[in-house]
Amino acid sequence: MKKISQLLLFVMVLVLVGKDAMAQDPRFSQYNASPLTLNPAMTGLFNGNYRVSAIYRSQWRSILNDEATPLFRTFSGAVDMRFGNIGNMGDAFGVGLAFLTDKAGEAQFGTNQLNLSFAYHKSLSKDGNQYLTLGIQAGAAQRGLNYNNLRFGNQFDGEGFNPTINPGEVIGDDQFMFFDVNAGLMYYYASKKNKGRFNVYAGFAISHLNTPNMSFYEGQNADLPMKYTGTAGAQLPLGKRSQVDLVPSLMVLSQGPAFEMNMGTMVKFFFDKSNPQGNAFYVGPYYRIVGRDNVTDKGGIASEALILAARLDFEGFNLGLSYDLNFSELTNATNTRGAFELSLAYVGGFGKHASKTICPSF
Repeated sequence: MKKISQLLLFVMVLVLVGKDAMAQDPRFSQYNASPLTLNPAMTGLFNGNYRVSAIYRSQWRSILNDEATPLFRTFSGAVDMRFGNIGNMGDAFGVGLAFLTDKAGEAQFGTNQLNLSFAYHKSLSKDGNQYLTLGIQAGAAQRGLNYNNLRFGNQFDGEGFNPTINPGEVIGDDQFMFFDVNAGLMYYYASKKNKGRFNVYAGFAISHLNTPNMSFYEGQNADLPMKYTGTAGAQLPLGKRSQVDLVPSLMVLSQGPAFEMNMGTMVKFFFDKSNPQGNAFYVGPYYRIVGRDNVTDKGGIASEALILAARLDFEGFNLGLSYDLNFSELTNATNTRGAFELSLAYVGGFGKHASKTICPSF
């Protein structure tokens, strides 16, 4: 296991600090639980006046000898607000602030990013049951790593690693700042006829419009490729008298050489027949496939993980749990153990002035 972790670290360093390296974004299996990192058009897309959300991801502990402190971990937190009843059609706009931190490997390679989001929800009907949303997002980030934790091949003294040996490597800066710009579109419809039980949505986002330079070496370029993300989903009632709905969703993204698709469905059991958007329990599987890298000359796509997920909505709180069962080429090393995620959100209103907009529940 030690050799595997060192090999992963070595490959990571080559990718991250090489002249032509192209960095990629962290991912969440519960992608809808981190709406402001998924698509800025989702800012203010909820039934209420404000939303506080957070999600935590831990992965690859099985490879790294079950370290007490996970070496690959990601956290995102956000606050956004919805302001409605603009004009005769009931337009709305949303404003939000999102924070993301990501740490990877022994080198503690990581990113801390803060983004400000704005979205305008244009009503497409007088009933206020369908909207087209445009969102923009901009922010600043700090990226860095700890060179003191790196180990190089020429520090092997014949018996083992010797930290007193000068590695003779050209070391760049240990951290730098960059600015980032993202944009997105979203369409959503929720039928008022059955209090929103039937709803559909689709969105598209482009991240890193300014393709910021990710190189740790001054004067060299390692541009962060633009990321294209498409999402779609629905809530489908299983009969008028049933208190069970299907909630399928799909997420497809492409970033440089990377490709990923998540698809699956949750089964929603809501507790109060008169309030289908209220307290509920969800459970269901998702399946992730990814593009194979060109280094192995295999190309095409491959299975990556089966995601088992569950969620509880109660009194405005949304608690989500998921676990990735790994089925990639690392399966022998991971014993199918992949990543764990925990998400929590709260949607609230301002008393008598609380927004009553019916929209998809993410």
